[in-house]
Amino acid sequence: MENTLTVLQTFTYEKGNQDCTCHEIVEFVQGDHLHILEDPFYVDHAGWYIAVRKNDADPFYMSIPFIDEKYEDRSLYTEMDLELAVLVHQHQIDQALVSKNKSEFLYHKKELDRLMMMHPRDMLSNKL
Repeated sequence: MENTLTVLQTFTYEKGNQDCTCHEIVEFVQGDHLHILEDPFYVDHAGWYIAVRKNDADPFYMSIPFIDEKYEDRSLYTEMDLELAVLVHQHQIDQALVSKNKSEFLYHKKELDRLMMMHPRDMLSNKL
């Protein structure tokens, strides 16, 4: 898996258990980045975890099955997933122009703009 995943659908992650002072609900919103920092490790009776960082916040440990679940339900995208989605929407825009389908054009243009705003390599230009 890549080192950076982009959030496409809002979700929350409950880190730590409720009896621990480290307990916290971390909210991920569209456009956030989840950076994978280290190699995974196994915790007895808890499963596989890995160090991650949300955007520029402090690192914490996240359950690998949770990350896999969010990737499978398309809440998280890799950079390659984003690039593929961008290409698909660009193609659909071209097709809408050829067929003169205004509603399809507007839909795919909106989706393309949304994806381009979240793309990691475009984040610097969006902050300028």
